[in-house]
Amino acid sequence: MHAIGRVLAFSLCLAPLPCAAQEKPATAARASPARFVTWENDSWFKTDRYYTNGVQFSSRSLDDTRGEHVRRWTNEACRLFGCADARLLFTQHSIGQLMYTPADITIAARQPQDRPWAGLLYAERQWLFLAPDGETITSFAAQAGVSGRLSLAEQAQKVFHIIFDRPTPQGWDNQVGNTLAVLVSAERRSAWPLLSGRLAGDVRLHTAGHWRLAVGSIMSYAAAGVTVTIGKNLPPVSPAPPGMGNRLGPLDTACRWRWVECSVVLGAEARGMAYNLFLEGRPWKEDPGVKPRRWVGDVSAGLRLDFPGTRGSVHGPWFAQLRVIRRSPEFYGAAHVHPHTVGSLTLGTDF
Repeated sequence: MHAIGRVLAFSLCLAPLPCAAQEKPATAARASPARFVTWENDSWFKTDRYYTNGVQFSSRSLDDTRGEHVRRWTNEACRLFGCADARLLFTQHSIGQLMYTPADITIAARQPQDRPWAGLLYAERQWLFLAPDGETITSFAAQAGVSGRLSLAEQAQKVFHIIFDRPTPQGWDNQVGNTLAVLVSAERRSAWPLLSGRLAGDVRLHTAGHWRLAVGSIMSYAAAGVTVTIGKNLPPVSPAPPGMGNRLGPLDTACRWRWVECSVVLGAEARGMAYNLFLEGRPWKEDPGVKPRRWVGDVSAGLRLDFPGTRGSVHGPWFAQLRVIRRSPEFYGAAHVHPHTVGSLTLGTDF
């Protein structure tokens, strides 16, 4: 356990979360942070396979807590990606765990034609920058974690299955091995005014397109997609819905009741995958692996409910968000590999 602690401490600094070397600027504005937890699982759709579970705890802050090193890194990134004149919208800190399994978790032997067992325990930090015209958001993320037995995915799944009286997972001895896993990414999300406008009364539809580049030992890929948001008093462009990183800003309501505000988010994304640790295993290691599909895609639909009457003196109003994500097959197998559907629930407070 001491070894795990040392690895995680190193990962947290790489992410980079606020380690001792980072100093908070004296001029940073004070603001209450937003906090939320996201749980993703496929059991809502009567399956237990592939990307089967994810849990993430996040905190967002309007304060600019970037230290000298991080400020220099994000400024250089903004010069490269065209956001040098943008202001910092917020910073997000996250920790989480992901797990992946084959379709049949009761088989103890290696299954070379099915998705490998794999887990990841990680920390992540994101910085979001808003352009002066309010129509473009550029975000950067740095993630670091551990895979293999150090991820504790085996223990987490077994405990979950004991609590809910489900079959005991048998094949974790065949998981992708231990490694320090890192990922850095850049995303640019821009409003599409020609595909946005009023629907009825004060309810509007806003469309935004995005692209993302990610490189690291976790995965490397390029992605592009579109998001449609329906609600009232919408900003020209909003951040991606809360949930797993690399996965809305304050919105008003499309509902008819004063006690709840709601918005609907629809999205689609296509990705060209160069590498995926959870499918291919570690390079030059004897890890289980399958032949990955290089082109994959997601479609998603989400409903967010905000409860304005729950605002407190030290936190914003509570919100709940439900999302359904449908993912195309990610690998080739001896049997037919099906598309996969995952449900996502996010609960928390916003600004």
